[in-house]
Amino acid sequence: MLEVELKFQIAEARRSALLKALDPKKSEIIQLQAKYYDTPDRLLSQQGAALRQRLEGTHWVQTLKAATKSHLQRFEDNTNLGELAEAPDLNLDIYQDKPEALSILKNALGDQFDHLQLQFETDIQRTMRVITFEDAEIEISLDIGEVRTETATQQIHEVEFELKSGSIQSLLTFSFEWVKKYQLWLDVRSKAEFGNLLVQEKKVSPAKQAKEIIFNKKDSADKNLRLLVASQLQHLLPNIAAISAQVAESEHIQQAQVALHHLHLSLSLFKDWTDSKTEKWSHQLSAFESHFKNLQHFEHMQRTLGALLQNPKTAESLDKDILYANEKLNNLVKSTQNVQHYLELLIFSLGQSEKAPLHDLKWYAQNTLQNQYKQLQESLNDADLSDLESLEALAQHLNELKFSFPILTNIYDVKNLQKYGKSLNDAQQACEQYQVLASSASYLQQTDLEASDWFALGWLTAKQEVYAEKLLEATEQFLVSRKFLK
Repeated sequence: MLEVELKFQIAEARRSALLKALDPKKSEIIQLQAKYYDTPDRLLSQQGAALRQRLEGTHWVQTLKAATKSHLQRFEDNTNLGELAEAPDLNLDIYQDKPEALSILKNALGDQFDHLQLQFETDIQRTMRVITFEDAEIEISLDIGEVRTETATQQIHEVEFELKSGSIQSLLTFSFEWVKKYQLWLDVRSKAEFGNLLVQEKKVSPAKQAKEIIFNKKDSADKNLRLLVASQLQHLLPNIAAISAQVAESEHIQQAQVALHHLHLSLSLFKDWTDSKTEKWSHQLSAFESHFKNLQHFEHMQRTLGALLQNPKTAESLDKDILYANEKLNNLVKSTQNVQHYLELLIFSLGQSEKAPLHDLKWYAQNTLQNQYKQLQESLNDADLSDLESLEALAQHLNELKFSFPILTNIYDVKNLQKYGKSLNDAQQACEQYQVLASSASYLQQTDLEASDWFALGWLTAKQEVYAEKLLEATEQFLVSRKFLK
């Protein structure tokens, strides 16, 4: 069966207030003691699965969980092992008549079922209450306790909202009221992930990378767009969780920015594929992404211009900007507004259009690509080396096409597609170099420069002009090669 739930971390200052709102006198309080099993090389964990035995009150329950294509849903199979005097042995025979669960185990373990062994344990006090809201019954669970191995422990203090019956939209609406009131932030990391990190003596899982998405040509454009958004959320949310928990490495920040960029472009460029209003999300994600870009830009300047900035005041100003950008980003990723965006996009990714499609997927893909080519050609015609705004407009349309081109062209049976892709890559590389140089020059121009810093500005300006010319030439060359689109 599929379990639909949302999990949040709680701002420390609001923990007492949330417990009071849950009202322990009206809630059930149970102790949950669990043992998690995996192979020494963590084959289950690598496939997004977890196998545990948990003492729930007086009963032992064996549970297999597995990830799905959405962070809002998980596969879950529970088997009540009954009241036992002592902890039971792991029982894999129970899955012989459960095809879906058995398939998950076989895909993860292969022939290594006998390699499963205890990895870590959890000891949790759960305060639990079911609340009726609109058409739904929602179970709220406040979990307080720890995950532990023989040598390490991690404290747990989180709240879960599980949909027992009713609509996912009701779960979203209800959860968001608690998000606003108690400063909750969405966390897609599981207790199993925390335990696996303890076993490995790590603070954070590796940054989540983007996965290639291949559209199903038989499905509608609306369904394919929702599938694309779901995949991009799978990329985004684990990296956002690491940043929110302040355990992120630089790769988490970079991958979160890439995911935000892709989400923003998907909802903007493919907005005609669905009858849902996506423009609001697109604008909001673009504004959110700009803060990641600012940080990335400052850090790039520090690496590349550090040796050229001889005036210590200019370098100190850059250091302060980096510190401020980091602090702002740490607050924004778990802000109430952005948590709302995550939840709304999760709901959108799981929904479906109530209207029959007017055209097939290929029609929408071709129409989108034609519009992008038209915009790129117009911006190239308007581009002027002395007009920075016109060059920025050209760069924007080129960035958009670089994102959509591989997605849309897999719908076509195109020969020699690599030739078109190489031509686009050449234009994109010139575009990236130009934008970095232009941003760096603009930053320095807004700074109180000393005489020693004018050399750096002159160097940037000269390089900027070179790459502006390359941008125009490479874009024109790409547009000449687009004959496959009819």
